[in-house]
Amino acid sequence: MKTKRDIQLELLQELDEICKDNNLKYLLIGLNSLNAYLNNTIRNASRIVAVGMVQTDIDKFCQIIEKQNNSNRYVEGIFNNPNFLPVYVTYGNTNTTDFHMVALNRNIHHGIHIRLYPIFKAETLDGEPIVGWDSRLSKEREFRKFSSKRIENKKFWYMKAGFGALNFAYKITGGAKRYYNNVKRNIAIDKWEDIQNYSKVRFINKTVSSKHFLDFQRVEVDGIEVNLLKDSDALFSEIYGEDFKEIKIKPKPPRKRAIVDTEIGYEQILSETQSILTEIRSTHEELVWGRRKVSHEKETVKKVWNLVKMTGKELEYEEFFEENIDRLLTYDLDDEQEFEELYDELEPVIRSLNMYSKYGMTFPIEPKSMDLIKRVLVKLEKEDLINRIEKISKKKYFVE
Repeated sequence: MKTKRDIQLELLQELDEICKDNNLKYLLIGLNSLNAYLNNTIRNASRIVAVGMVQTDIDKFCQIIEKQNNSNRYVEGIFNNPNFLPVYVTYGNTNTTDFHMVALNRNIHHGIHIRLYPIFKAETLDGEPIVGWDSRLSKEREFRKFSSKRIENKKFWYMKAGFGALNFAYKITGGAKRYYNNVKRNIAIDKWEDIQNYSKVRFINKTVSSKHFLDFQRVEVDGIEVNLLKDSDALFSEIYGEDFKEIKIKPKPPRKRAIVDTEIGYEQILSETQSILTEIRSTHEELVWGRRKVSHEKETVKKVWNLVKMTGKELEYEEFFEENIDRLLTYDLDDEQEFEELYDELEPVIRSLNMYSKYGMTFPIEPKSMDLIKRVLVKLEKEDLINRIEKISKKKYFVE
């Protein structure tokens, strides 16, 4: 039986051949590229096999795969799956099943795959950072993440209906296409030569100098040839440090709770296990809901208990000020020694006020005593505590 890495290598070789035949460029990226450069293998590096391409070449590659109409292969990205959040595109094998992919709600395809990452603009030649996700796109990204949740439990039918309505409205108004086009317009690079129009570029989560991207070299990796940057020494030095050649790449253990089957297609797996998967998700949703309910009840009990303890402090300090306020008012706040003595007496009260204000609570203190506390806080430059107390007091969250 072929391993997951065997199939990823097959897909990588296919991508390489398609790119050579159609004048497309790519380069191996991520930890696998370092392993390929140092050890001529990618078998014991990251679970993800990733390549970097400019946006136009990614689009052309996807068009080529779709025109081939090969039922054994698929491409998936936000252009053909409106609920798909990442910007990368997956190129995968439909005759395989990666259970980890099945567990992700937003995926349509669940086969073993490699990832195609766009190379993004990161910094102009003048050193100005380029913002990809502005506030509007960031909010839309959060909305996409929220609305793509799938609900299986029948008890939560209203949530399922709500998500369905949101997704339908988003799709009918062209949201997915608009989002994709806006992201591309903001940060995508269309041509390889355009990379040099920026001082820095980004792929996956790495930001590096664009000067490394001038030329390629061919490297043999696990029996196939792939592209790396010709200036790989400089690139890896920038990413991993000058001693990158000393890095020992540790094999990644299999994911816990993940099953990989490289002989049965995911459509058959999903068809035969749909009822089980639905029951698992339904039970999980009920457990999550129950856990949140318990957490909410626990938080409520905690707040009530804090209120009880605060009421005890209120009674204690009320008695304290009745007996001592006249004496406390005789202290001279401008005298350093007298101020320290006064603070020592008021410190427990101030500490309690500060602690309970963080819980959104406070307790009333008669005006003369509170005025004294405020003058002490002003001298200590703790006006923020005064403001918190006054804000909470207006909401009347204290016990009278």
